[in-house]
Amino acid sequence: MTISPTFFRNFACKADKCRHTCCQKWVINIDAESAKKYRNTKGPLGEELRVWIATDEEGNPCFRLNEKGYCHFLNEKGLCRLVLEKGPKFLCQICRDHPRFYVYSCDEHLAMENTLAGTGLACEETVEQLMAEEGEIVFERDDGSFPIYFNDLISTHFMNLPKKLQSFTADFKKDYVHRLLHRMEETNPIDEEWTKSLAFIKDHEEELIQEAKRLTKEISPVFLTNLYRYIFYRQMCEFEIYDPEDIAFYSRESVTFILLECARTHDLIRAVTRWSEQIEYDTENVYILLDSISEEPCGDDE
Repeated sequence: MTISPTFFRNFACKADKCRHTCCQKWVINIDAESAKKYRNTKGPLGEELRVWIATDEEGNPCFRLNEKGYCHFLNEKGLCRLVLEKGPKFLCQICRDHPRFYVYSCDEHLAMENTLAGTGLACEETVEQLMAEEGEIVFERDDGSFPIYFNDLISTHFMNLPKKLQSFTADFKKDYVHRLLHRMEETNPIDEEWTKSLAFIKDHEEELIQEAKRLTKEISPVFLTNLYRYIFYRQMCEFEIYDPEDIAFYSRESVTFILLECARTHDLIRAVTRWSEQIEYDTENVYILLDSISEEPCGDDE
């Protein structure tokens, strides 16, 4: 059974209308079937493909990035030349799926394993879809049997999550912000820009805390709680390893950091996508944060 947010079925890539591109910075792996197809492609495109296919550290085929860190096949308009010349079916599996994710979680109440599906928050369109939700985020099963609300997800997985942790509550106390910024420093930086922006936040902590407090009053509380719940949902597959409360604290710290980043840039969408690029799309960083939270004597400082 597959569970996904209701907006998932309407997802469509913004392509050249997006201010950001997914086709950069990380290794784009190529599945075996696509690699074989690319190596056998005729003509100039086939020659280019063979030049730009490399092998990663584990010996798997992948696309080499150019000197700017972008996929070679991304044109100046932000469109994929492989799609333009051969159609979307010509894409390798990861490019067809991205930014969709599919993770697994056991539903003990129904004695079954669920696939939890969605799209990553590094995608601008995903953030905009989440912003467009007028009420609380709702999920659905692929059989269309009934809507699933956040507390339904909690109860069907027999999770003990206090009511106060089922919604986002802002916390900008100095010691709390110090702690979450220290945790962020422990993650593997995606690029130099991340390191510089984190240092800026630390150097201007007091003024950014005040600005973030102001923004919290302006930004829809529905969106902030939906963002918090969606970040939590993305990590529901980790419940066998981490306590649900630890994942809730991870989600709250993530939204708090996003608000601090938004205070720095005054660009809420980019603040979300930037956080996601650094954390969600490097699972090692997710584990670094969750491990740090779980090792504290008490995750909640209230």
